[in-house]
Amino acid sequence: QFIDGVWQSRGVVMFIQTWMWFGNTMIMLMSGIQGINPSLFEAASIDGASSGQVFRKITLPLLTPIMAYTLITSMIGGLQMYDIPFNINQYPSLVAFNGTYVRCTQTVLMYVNELAFGKSSIKQIGVASAISILLFIVTTILSIIIFYMMRDKDAAAAAEAKKLARKAGGTR
Repeated sequence: QFIDGVWQSRGVVMFIQTWMWFGNTMIMLMSGIQGINPSLFEAASIDGASSGQVFRKITLPLLTPIMAYTLITSMIGGLQMYDIPFNINQYPSLVAFNGTYVRCTQTVLMYVNELAFGKSSIKQIGVASAISILLFIVTTILSIIIFYMMRDKDAAAAAEAKKLARKAGGTR
């Protein structure tokens, strides 16, 4: 039994999903690295910075916007995953070798599809719609959290100071 167990089947889905989107993620991150001005790396090497310091102090902070985009799109893709688990469950006899439905790989979208368009004679389109809206709300909240965690703290502090100065009647 290849993917009979919970962790084996989830591991297969995770491996396929990771391998499927690895190239896209690498292209995004490599384009972000190539967008960094080479004179910053040159100045850091002249100042005697180690490669670890260059990575932590120059590369990572300047890659933050690209990493935020990549994290958010990957999170949305993971929350809305449908194709891989569906294909595993479409013909379970070919995958699990014993004809059982691999229920542990069912995603939210598979559940919504089953409720709205499944084989049952009673379609629960209202419940499927409510679950879809909840998925949207969860996706939005998680995206806001990622944006908040990846924000530029110095720029946020400067904007807050500018706002306080305006409130106090300072410069415009």
